[in-house]
Amino acid sequence: MLFLDESLLLRSEQSPDDIAITDTEITYSFKQFDVRVNRIAAGLQVLGLKPRDRLSILADNSADYLATHYACARTGVILHVLNVSLTPSEMAYAVNDAGSQTLFVDSAYTGEGLHQLLAKTPLLKQVIALAEPCEDCHQTLEEVLSIADAPQKVSRAATDPVLLIYTSGTTGRPKGALQNHLGSMMADKLTGTAGEFSRNDVWLASMPFFHQAGLIRSRAIINAGGRNIILGRLSPAQLASAIAKHRITVAMPMGRQLATLLSAMPLPTSLRLLIGGGGIGAEAMSAIDKACAQLGCSWIGVYGQTETHGTITVVDLETAKANPLTCGYPGKGVRLDIVDDRGASLPPDTTGEILVYGDMTGHYWNNDEANTALYTSDGGLRTGDLGYLNVEGWLHLRGRKKELIKTGGENVYPQEVERVLLEHPCVQDAAAIGLPDEDWGEAVVAIIVASGETRPSLEDFREFCRGELAGYKLPRRLCWVEELPRNHT
Repeated sequence: MLFLDESLLLRSEQSPDDIAITDTEITYSFKQFDVRVNRIAAGLQVLGLKPRDRLSILADNSADYLATHYACARTGVILHVLNVSLTPSEMAYAVNDAGSQTLFVDSAYTGEGLHQLLAKTPLLKQVIALAEPCEDCHQTLEEVLSIADAPQKVSRAATDPVLLIYTSGTTGRPKGALQNHLGSMMADKLTGTAGEFSRNDVWLASMPFFHQAGLIRSRAIINAGGRNIILGRLSPAQLASAIAKHRITVAMPMGRQLATLLSAMPLPTSLRLLIGGGGIGAEAMSAIDKACAQLGCSWIGVYGQTETHGTITVVDLETAKANPLTCGYPGKGVRLDIVDDRGASLPPDTTGEILVYGDMTGHYWNNDEANTALYTSDGGLRTGDLGYLNVEGWLHLRGRKKELIKTGGENVYPQEVERVLLEHPCVQDAAAIGLPDEDWGEAVVAIIVASGETRPSLEDFREFCRGELAGYKLPRRLCWVEELPRNHT
C-alpha cells in the first residue's frame, strides 16, 4: 500500500459488512463508509478542487469529517483542519496562509463567528455546509453529492501531503505542518502495534480531529478492522456515558474526563486500554496505575509532534511504573539522536536537543525559512525538545529548548523545578521561567497558583526544594497568580 485511503479500501474488501463507524446520525459498514468516501471524493472534484489545493474544515468530529479526510487523500487535496477553539482572527490567519478557497463547516459554527471569519478571508470562494444550510453557505454537502459520481483517478506519490495542521504558535505565528501519506501510515502502524488494535476493538473518537491524535487513532482502528464511535464534542459525563453505552475498549480521556470516568464507573468496564502522554512523573503515574486497576484496563503513553506525523515513542504501563519519567522507546523505523548546540551527538544520560530520523518527518507549508531551520544537514528533524536517552535507548523529556533557563552558567530545565513545586501542599499549579538577572544572567522564577489560603514565602519554597534540587535550580523570585495562562494544547 502506498496511500492513506488504500488501507480503508483494503478493509472494505476484506470485511465489507463489519461495522466501521457509528455516528450520532448513522452507522456505516466498511463497504458503506468507503462508498461515502468515494462520493465525497467525487464531490471535491465537482467543486473544482485539484491535487494540492487546500480544503479547510471547521467542524466537530463526525463520520463525514473522517470521510472527508480520506476523500482528500484519494483526490490529492490537502485537508486543512481548523481548531474550533480559535477566534475568527486566528482561524483567518491559518486559512489565508493555507490559501484555501473552499471551506466545509458544520452547524455548530455557522453563526456570527463564521460571518467574521469570512470577512477576513477574501480567498474563500465557496462555503459548504456539512449538515443544515446556513446564510453564509453556498451549498450543502448533500447538494454537492447529488451531482457527484465516482472520482477521477489522480496521479499521486507517497510523499504527497494529505493533511495541514497549524501549530499552537507558542514561539510566534503558527506554522502549517504538512503530513503526507507515507508518514501518516507509519504513525498509524506504530499506534496500532503499540496498542495491539484488533477488529474486536471499539474506539471512542473523543479527541478532536483537528489534532493529529484524534485522526491517528481513528485511522489505526480502521486499519485493524475495529469500530469508531464518533459522537462529536463530549463533556466528561458524556464521555463516561458513551463508554458504558457503546462498550468502548480503547479511549483517550483528557483532563477532567478521567476523574469523571472513575467516579461514574467504580467497577471494571469494557475498557482494555487507555492512551495518554509518556514521561508524566511518579505521582501522575501512580494515579494512572490506580485508575487502570479500577477500570480493569491497561495503559500506554506516547510522545510525538505534529511535525513527525504524531507518535514516535511509546511506553507501556509496567515500564512507566518502574520509570515514570520515560516517554518510551522509539517505534520501528524511528531513530533518535541527542545533540548539543553544535550538533554533536551526546552520550547516554546527557541532555540535549532531540533529533528524529525516519519516514515520519514532515515539513512546513509555504515557509522556506522554517523548513531550513527544521532539519540538520544529515536529515534529522529538530524537535525543539530537550531530553536524553538512557543506556537502553529509552527517551526522557526535559522540556522545550526555548524554555531552557541559563543561570550562572548552568542549565535549568523548567519541568524539573515544576515537578518539585507541584509536590508542595500549598501549590495547585506551578510554572518555572527564566527572567533577566544582573548577577546570574537569568534567575529562576516560580509562578504559583495557590491551592488554598496559605501562601508560603520564597524562602519557604527554597527550603522545600533544597533536598530535591541543586542550589542553582532553586527559585530566586516568587510570583502568585490566580491561574496560569494556557493555549488550546
